[in-house]
Amino acid sequence: MAIDVASSDSDPIGKVLEDLEAQKTLITNCTLLWKSLSDHFSSLRQTLADRSQALDADLQSIDSTTKQTLETLSSREASVPDREAAAAALIKERRDAAVAEIEDPAAASAAAAAAAPPPTDIRGILRWFCRRMDSAGLWRFMVSRRRDLGVLRFEIGEAVAGSVDPARVVVDAVGDYLGQLSGGGGGGGGGHDPKWVFGMLVMTLFDSDGKKAPEVSESMKERAAAVVEEWKEKLVIKGDAEGAAEGEEGSGRAAQIFLQMVAAFGLSSRFEEEFLRKVFLENAQRKEIARLAPMLGFGKILGELVEDLLKTGKDIEAVYIVTDCGLTEQFPPVSLLKSYLHASRKKAHAMLKNGNRSYAATEEASNIEYNAIKAVINCVQNCKLESQFSTNALKIKLFQMEKAKADRKKATAPKPPSVKRRRAASSSAGVSSFRAAKRSRSSNSAYGSYGHRRPSTGPRGPSSSYKYPPQVAPAPAYGAASHVQNPAAVSQQYYPVNYAGYDYAAPQSVPSQPSHPQ
Repeated sequence: MAIDVASSDSDPIGKVLEDLEAQKTLITNCTLLWKSLSDHFSSLRQTLADRSQALDADLQSIDSTTKQTLETLSSREASVPDREAAAAALIKERRDAAVAEIEDPAAASAAAAAAAPPPTDIRGILRWFCRRMDSAGLWRFMVSRRRDLGVLRFEIGEAVAGSVDPARVVVDAVGDYLGQLSGGGGGGGGGHDPKWVFGMLVMTLFDSDGKKAPEVSESMKERAAAVVEEWKEKLVIKGDAEGAAEGEEGSGRAAQIFLQMVAAFGLSSRFEEEFLRKVFLENAQRKEIARLAPMLGFGKILGELVEDLLKTGKDIEAVYIVTDCGLTEQFPPVSLLKSYLHASRKKAHAMLKNGNRSYAATEEASNIEYNAIKAVINCVQNCKLESQFSTNALKIKLFQMEKAKADRKKATAPKPPSVKRRRAASSSAGVSSFRAAKRSRSSNSAYGSYGHRRPSTGPRGPSSSYKYPPQVAPAPAYGAASHVQNPAAVSQQYYPVNYAGYDYAAPQSVPSQPSHPQ
């Protein structure tokens, strides 16, 4: 009975404790929720403050920029009358000069030359010709300064851009060259092909990457179309004397300039696509032509062009087109370069085997592999593929091939004639075979059959006179027994020996010394 009463008394206490525990948990959850809400609102407040400060800074910057812009506009507006007056004066001056040139061209040219003589440096002269729109003088000057090719390439772009009409400068220069060819005046290159000048001039019309053509008027496009058509008939299809003299290089340069002008002035629709494709594929080895493919209307058939090049063994040209036209996913350039190296090695080994490893076959096979490795290295550098294709091993191989070629050339070089041949011939004729020394200045031909030399006619001893001790017997005649003399009877005096009478080529000769007085 007592146990039931105790259990009944403990149930309310347990319920109270459970209620307290639940309230404690609720209070804890509310506290955590309030803390998170408080932190969230604090971060929002800080973010709003930061954005407000940033907006204030932007407003201040806008105010200062607006104030500066207004000041600039005010200064420009104030300078407009002065600029208008200067422009009116310049227009009047040029109008008077044009009228004077029409009325009296010779006097006007002389006056202009006297007023503004051409500068002396290359940069100034190029700009002087371009400002005067003197296309004929410009390309002739460039041909005459071929040795300064680097300076011309660096300065011609700015010079042509500074002219009144850059497209007209280029077209007139090419037209003047074609007119000179038609007149039978030759190329005007002083024995050299001057087409490189026009290639350089046409490239100034493109942007820095050479992939964007300039915007020209319709009249200029018609003028360029006529010049390009004449260039095609004279230099691309028929060829000229200079192109024939320089062979493939001259015709290739003419085709390159033709394609560049077609791309620069947007004339691809005026020529047959098959003809442009043929010229493009035949001269695809020039890396300047590869980037012209989209501007020539080949955008839809670039894949076919690459396949045609690969079929004809022009893998390097295909790599240039692939990298310049963005076809690296369809035609991986690294795979193309590796296949080109493999094909060149295979061709070299086949040639070496067919030639029975002769010297000529070895040289030709080595040249094939050497040129292939060099072309791959240049292609990797020009297309900037160093990160995908390492050329260190190829450079080592190239160095080894150059060394091997030098060794082969040294081994096959003719040896100088041996000196022993003359001595052997002399020995067989009965002459002594020991080495001959220097001969005397005096001639020995008169005594060649005797066993002694001709005595020298000059003085043998010193200039002063010497007294010798008397001898016991007279000097023997030549060929007789030698005279014996007591050495003690001769004074110990030494005289200089004259070597002018010695001839070591005569075997049984006796040195000629001053004779003793009888």
